[in-house]
Amino acid sequence: MGQFGDLSPSGSVALGVVVGLMSTSVQSLGLTLQRKSHILEDEKDSHFVRRPPHRRRRWQLGMLMFVVSNLLGSTIQITTLPLPVLSTLQASGLVFNSICATVILGEPFTRWSLVGTILVCVGAVLIATFGAMKEPAHTLDQLLDLLGRRPFILWMIGQAVLVIAIIGASKLVRIMSPRAVNSPRTRLWRGMAYGAVSGILSAHSLLVAKSAVELLVRTIVDRVNQFNRWQSWVTLLGLVALALCQLYYLHRGLKLVSTSILYPFVFCIYNIIAILDGLIYFRQTSKLSLLHALLEQSFFSQASSPSHGA
Repeated sequence: MGQFGDLSPSGSVALGVVVGLMSTSVQSLGLTLQRKSHILEDEKDSHFVRRPPHRRRRWQLGMLMFVVSNLLGSTIQITTLPLPVLSTLQASGLVFNSICATVILGEPFTRWSLVGTILVCVGAVLIATFGAMKEPAHTLDQLLDLLGRRPFILWMIGQAVLVIAIIGASKLVRIMSPRAVNSPRTRLWRGMAYGAVSGILSAHSLLVAKSAVELLVRTIVDRVNQFNRWQSWVTLLGLVALALCQLYYLHRGLKLVSTSILYPFVFCIYNIIAILDGLIYFRQTSKLSLLHALLEQSFFSQASSPSHGA
């Protein structure tokens, strides 16, 4: 975990938490606006010409808010928070998503939604307080050594196979059952499939972004250029590719499923993969105490409860 400017370690963590809350609130608003744009376009009569998403002002505004807040917020959070803490702190987005879905989309905010929202807030505070682990920045050689470890390679191969299988199954359903492709159940299944892919790719893009920022930190602190080799630039290209792909599949999921259902599901997938990414890649499993593990498991169980999708 790095420090931001001249701030103390505790000040850097506090800054990361505040920026995280602000950025996730804007992201949730952006996603809800995109979903609202899709709903309004689908409600048009058949004789009206339906515009593609990129030609709708509401969708453009939502996408702009999501991308800008994601880039600015993630840049500060990555430099101030460890990966497991960063990924679980994103649960605050569930709270803002529930509020936006109620206010903008007119979806009900039930008693269980309120209970789940309170649990998420408590869990986020616990994780931000007790979940931090000292995490020094790495050089390119150290990152390449971590990248070449057998457990991480097997983990990434498994993830690639899983993503391909999910995308293939979704396309197969569309080909095999063209008449049922617009049924509520099929739309829900396909939307959740796209959401799962988006969550997986988003978690991996966070890991790559974390590595890229560490190279930048080492370049500044040690005054040794870590971007004078092709592997560093491949890392940056990989980050761009993963970010664009996860946005694409999130967009496809939003066209089919409400944010009150899709966002909690994407978060659950993202949370699991991001935590495992950090623990496996940075070899932190031995550093995670039993108390921290129980806190994260308890928090994840709270955040993934059905109340957030109510």
